[in-house]
Amino acid sequence: MNATLIATIGPCGAGKTTWRRRHAPAGAVVVSLDETRAALSPCGCSGNHAVNAAAVAAATARTREVLAAGGTVVWDTTAYLPRFRSHMLDLADEAGARTVGLVVLPPLLTALGRNAGRDATVCPHCGSARRVPDPVVWRMHQAITTDLPRLPGEGWHELRFLDLPPYLRTR
Repeated sequence: MNATLIATIGPCGAGKTTWRRRHAPAGAVVVSLDETRAALSPCGCSGNHAVNAAAVAAATARTREVLAAGGTVVWDTTAYLPRFRSHMLDLADEAGARTVGLVVLPPLLTALGRNAGRDATVCPHCGSARRVPDPVVWRMHQAITTDLPRLPGEGWHELRFLDLPPYLRTR
């Protein structure tokens, strides 16, 4: 078996988790920062950023372990900034793993609408909510849109583009 890292790249509400639940390769280990934060958070919130560093460390360790054994890892995360993508590419490079960047970038209004359907209740313990503030979704969407032409130069072995709006398909 050849080690493979599949990383989702998309804003909140893009459909990354839906994709991985429906299409992740059989036997792949899913590394979800939301799920890892929820598991590490005393209140169980996926948005508790007080445990983010620990969640990234746990996700990194699990990824190293699976890739070293020749397995497949699906990172279910926004990866909206180059430094986040670089971290995953470095992990794959350490193991000599193949990399697939899965860009899930629907129109901004679609992502905002999906995000609006999430629970907006703020946790009294950590202060987070499942729903992400709209300006955060806008910034993520804009950052990824801006980086689309640069993604091939980041070092991915393969890039797949899902749900791109028509105005971005010519890039």
